[in-house]
Amino acid sequence: MKEIVILSGKGGVGKSSLTAALAHLLTEKGTRLTLADTDVDAPNLHIVLGAEFDRSRAVAASDKAIIDYEKCSRCMRCVKACAFDSIIGDNEPIIISYSCEGCGVCALVCPEEAVSVQPMENGKINFVTSGAVRVVAGELGIGESSSGRLVDIVKREARQEASLNGSDLLLTDGPPGIGCPVIAALKGSDYAILVSEPTPSALSDLQRITEVVRGFNIPAGAVLNRNDMDEKSARITRDWLIRNEVPLLGEIPYDPCLPQALARGALAVNMYPDAPSSLALRNLHKVVEGLLD
Repeated sequence: MKEIVILSGKGGVGKSSLTAALAHLLTEKGTRLTLADTDVDAPNLHIVLGAEFDRSRAVAASDKAIIDYEKCSRCMRCVKACAFDSIIGDNEPIIISYSCEGCGVCALVCPEEAVSVQPMENGKINFVTSGAVRVVAGELGIGESSSGRLVDIVKREARQEASLNGSDLLLTDGPPGIGCPVIAALKGSDYAILVSEPTPSALSDLQRITEVVRGFNIPAGAVLNRNDMDEKSARITRDWLIRNEVPLLGEIPYDPCLPQALARGALAVNMYPDAPSSLALRNLHKVVEGLLD
């Protein structure tokens, strides 16, 4: 089974829409695939796909400090030791769960061993289905941290799901940015598709995500979305890709049909199959099919 991850250093460049369209087109041509939505801060791949909810389960992807008040002597050493100001109080220590990093210093300094660090439920994994496509999606609780660990769990669950249903491909919709969640989404991938658009900020983020992917020796190619937004910026992006030996897998024009379809909870490749963006996506899907050989 191949693993391809779709990333964008910059948010809002159409990564999830592209992932959903590719999944639909690949399945249409007979590829058996499982989708992993690892954008755990804002999972919406199932919405783009119009998928049906199957089941959900809570996961513990974070460690938090817990105080046993029956043992606590109220010495307040834990309050003084916490570098994150996550334990407050004048007469009794109180842990602010949202900001606790689970570092465990409070447990080390407690003379009564009243503080411990324990796994805490801070998110969930949703299993949804869209036609023949199985989607495993992570969802971080509001205000919670450790999104990288949750992404790791989502990928593990998605691999298991893909193995059970005999998938040829695990296609991952990665989180935006270049941080820990992105690295967790990259882990184990055979190829990375980097989505960008012709703007200076998108090019800057494309350069950063390319550096991250190369740090893990994972081959990558780029997709230039909304390529006709600005010809000068598009030319600069293409030149940068050539100079840095990043293959340009495809270009997708700005097309009002795409947001119109999304507004109706549908995919443009379905609703407007002859639209310019749909034709470009069909060409791109043939390139991605070639990556599976």
